Order: sequence, then structure tokens, then C-alpha cells
Amino acid sequence: MNLNDFKRDVTRYKATYILALFTTIVWLWQFISFGSAATSGINLFNAGALFGPAIVQDPTQLWRLVTPIFVHIGWMHFLMNMLTLVFIGRQIETIFGSLRFTAIYILAGVFGNAMTFLLTPNTLSAGASTSLFGLFAAVAGLGFFTGHPFLRQIGKTFAVLIVANLLFNTFDLSTINIWGHIGGALGGALLSAIFPPKAFRPSIPEHYRWFSVIAFVFLLIAFVGLSFVR
Repeated sequence: MNLNDFKRDVTRYKATYILALFTTIVWLWQFISFGSAATSGINLFNAGALFGPAIVQDPTQLWRLVTPIFVHIGWMHFLMNMLTLVFIGRQIETIFGSLRFTAIYILAGVFGNAMTFLLTPNTLSAGASTSLFGLFAAVAGLGFFTGHPFLRQIGKTFAVLIVANLLFNTFDLSTINIWGHIGGALGGALLSAIFPPKAFRPSIPEHYRWFSVIAFVFLLIAFVGLSFVR
């Protein structure tokens, strides 16, 4: 790929590259700020990782449902997520468009982090995986909601990828936030009906859209609210 091709690629998939660039900047900032100890527990926390007790003690730290999307716990963690975002994210951005793609990426990540906050509050959690699972599930959800043959076929591929990853995750629960992945996927599936591409919006029955809006908002509030009263 020459420079002109790369420029066209960046212009076409600007949301994917902006998210990847911002995450890379945050990753480099972690090392500039904390040096070789950047991935220690305390410094991950200081960088914005999710830790439930901190939010319960100080509700103003609810921003920790957002920041973990951009914080990573190691080089392999960072590289795998960014390679996935760049190579698969571009395909999904083509389907949804830049603004909807970004909304799904961020909101699915928040949804997954909120589920983690409720179900495994004492886990220090970070990474873009919640958002990436949301993107995969959004394609599967769009195929389901619209019934479009092409989207259903792509959606089945992503659904298999999600299930395979979740099954693999069960063998290493010590380092992988499975509830974040499940939450991100659930959030992404619901968001596909809330932020469908314009061309496919008429194909989604109105009751599916309303159900998805109500379910997403209700569950998000429930995840966060129950975390404070358990």
C-alpha cells in the first residue's frame, strides 16, 4: 500500500483509525507516566481501569465505565485488540458508517463494563475487548433484526467468532473478563437495532427498535444501580 492508498484508506475508515490512534496514544501515555511499572495494578487503576469498590466509594468515578475501553494491561493485550480493531473494524464501519460505528463501539464498551461492575466488582478490568465484542454482535444483531441474507451470513460468522472466544475465555478466567465480553456482545446486539445503517433501518420492525432501546437503557441502569445496593 503506497502513501496515497493509505490516505484514502484512512479517509474511508476514519472512525476505526481515530479510535485506534487514540487508544495507542493512551497506551504510550501509560508508559510515559508510569514507566516500566505501567501495567502494575495500581498504575492501571491510576490510568483509568475499572475497579468497582472505587466507584461505590466515590460515585463520581463512574467515568471508569468509559476509560477502561482505552486502557490495556500489556503489549500483547494492546496489539491483539488494535489489530482486531483495524482489520475487522474497517469492515464493520463500512456497514454502519463512521458515526454509528463509533457510538456502538463506545456504548457497547460501557455496557460491558457496567456488567463487570455488577458481577465481578473486585476485578481490575481494562481493554477494548468489550467494545470489539460489541461490534461483532452488532453485525450479528443487524442480520437478525433485518433478515437480510447477506447480513445474516456475515452475522453468523461473527456469532461463531463470539461463541468460540467466549468458550475459550472460560479456560482462563483468571486474566480474561468474560462478563465484560458477554456484556459487550449483548450491548452491541441491542445497539444494532438502535443505530442501524440508514439503508437497513426500514427493514427493522418498529417493535424491535423500541424493545432494544428500552432493554439497553433498563439493563444499563440496572447494572449500575444494583452495584450500589447489593
